[in-house]
Amino acid sequence: MNDCLVFVDECSEPSSLIEQCVANPRHLRRCDATVCDAARAQEGEVWSPRLLPYETWASATSACATNEPLPADRIGLIYTGARGMGIAPEHLDAVLADAVRGSALADPASSAVVARRVFPDDGDGFDAADGIVVRKERSGYALVGFDVRRFAHELGGGRVTVVLPASVGGVPIVRIAAEAFARRYVQGIAVRLLVVPDTVERIDEGAFSALAAQRIHLGASVSHCGDQPCDLAATSPRLEGRAYTVDERNERYRAYGGSLYDAPRAALLAAASPYDAHEHVPDGVREIGAAAWCSGCTPPRMVHVPATLERAASRAFDDAVWVCPAGTPAAASLRARGVRLASERVLERDGCVYDFDDDGAVLVAGPAAPRSASKRFADAAAARYIPAASRRDAGCGSATADAPALPSCVDGVPLTRIGPRALAHVPETFVVPSTVRRIERDNACRGARRVVLPEGLTFIGAHCFSSRSFAEPVVIPRSTAFVGRGSFEYAVCFLARTGSTVHVSADQLLSCFCAAPGSDAAPFDYEAYDELLLSGRNLPDPLGALIHRLSDPHAPSASVRAELLARLRSYGREARVRVARDGTREEVAALCEAGFIDDDSFDEQVELLRSCNRIDCVLYLMEQRARRDGASAATRSSRTRFAL
Repeated sequence: MNDCLVFVDECSEPSSLIEQCVANPRHLRRCDATVCDAARAQEGEVWSPRLLPYETWASATSACATNEPLPADRIGLIYTGARGMGIAPEHLDAVLADAVRGSALADPASSAVVARRVFPDDGDGFDAADGIVVRKERSGYALVGFDVRRFAHELGGGRVTVVLPASVGGVPIVRIAAEAFARRYVQGIAVRLLVVPDTVERIDEGAFSALAAQRIHLGASVSHCGDQPCDLAATSPRLEGRAYTVDERNERYRAYGGSLYDAPRAALLAAASPYDAHEHVPDGVREIGAAAWCSGCTPPRMVHVPATLERAASRAFDDAVWVCPAGTPAAASLRARGVRLASERVLERDGCVYDFDDDGAVLVAGPAAPRSASKRFADAAAARYIPAASRRDAGCGSATADAPALPSCVDGVPLTRIGPRALAHVPETFVVPSTVRRIERDNACRGARRVVLPEGLTFIGAHCFSSRSFAEPVVIPRSTAFVGRGSFEYAVCFLARTGSTVHVSADQLLSCFCAAPGSDAAPFDYEAYDELLLSGRNLPDPLGALIHRLSDPHAPSASVRAELLARLRSYGREARVRVARDGTREEVAALCEAGFIDDDSFDEQVELLRSCNRIDCVLYLMEQRARRDGASAATRSSRTRFAL
């Protein structure tokens, strides 16, 4: 272990391993690694990107078909493309041997042609130079390739510990390049510990992203560590978590509890994962880096941040509830990008998160989303083999259980507001408590089929109630003075203030909801709605919308009414069947008054109503016919009435 770069040790504590590896740095000979020069243009060469003419490529293709030697530039393309695809060196050598056979290559001194890399072999089939590639830099070497797979293959598997070399041929390794642990070098290998030597000063961004390393130790000289985004589900094998340690002599970085911090900037760079349901950012942190949170794992329910936080660049946990003390500088920017915020008075009850303000209690986050179909299938499959008690312990609940209803009071304080994005999913029947006065934006309420809104609700924000599966019209209370754009998408709404039944367009840009123009007006733009009906665009039920508009107590103008009536008559028998099936007595009366039911369609409409058992509507039409006939008879002269 004292001189191996990669070894297996499952027994020793990580701290003990780090101590021994730091005390015994690895120094390689010049022949133990492949040293490559940085690409640079020779005199007279132009390195501007350009595409060769089609004729040149066509001639090269014809040369391949006639077994003629390939040109030198084609050979370079073959090599470069094969290296990028991760083809094994022996296969690549065979391809290049066939390609260069009989070909006149360009000057080998020119860097425009990439030469084949030849690995030395000590007779055992493996050499350290096969898996370590460094590149010359001004102050030392940059590690540009470390083939963990080759080393692990020689060990026969298991979780390995990787100790990076400190020098090659007496020249220190001062940088870890972004491609040092490319996916082709680390695929399928679990790394228990990665130790960065004290000679390394710079680590490029994303150098460790593909590496399945559970713990990474930074040496004493690291002065720049780029963001290291980590997707626990994207590594191979999948990571359960990642933690960092830092040498005590390092002046720039510190590690506490497995999390990496930039000490001078008081910035959290990488938080140790996996995460608890309540994740706490330590006091004194002023910045959260863009790659601070790992993805591919269960996110926390709540994130508690200190009052010193000024900036949070990471967006990985924007769906969580962020608990910010009063006066936190980052609160404004978090709120602007849609993060749900709560104060230190936050309360969690029955799967919901509540906060309190001067007006009362606020729902910050509702129940969690229901399990997906795949998870329900997995639970059903596991039910055959796992006892019921074990399933309850594992959290396998009922797939059909609805979320609890929202309370009217929280700790004796009335619930007056539903905050932004608080209700992404609700039960099929969702009743808003009678104490609620405001529903903020982006409460999609997916899964709802019936919604009951209380009288006293004054404000509904944009993009709310977007279930698209309502089984009955949604009643907008008389007290509601504002409905935001994009709300009640694809729904039928009854405006209690005016008695209108309106159909909401599927296009959010064509939404006709607005602020009520007056105390007696509904929060709806009827002129825009009439234009929408005449255009017939993006309406889920154009025929039903026309019927409801012509029978609307808030009647359109005479010209618009005539156009709507002509549009309704164009549906013919389909419109009369819809009236007989769904129309109320009031709607039949309004359509009769508007002229839709006239002498030509009277008999057919009566028969359709009778077949649908709409006796009340049939009686109304017959009374109207009798009243009309009686009135006309009264106006005739006696001679005319008694004429034979």
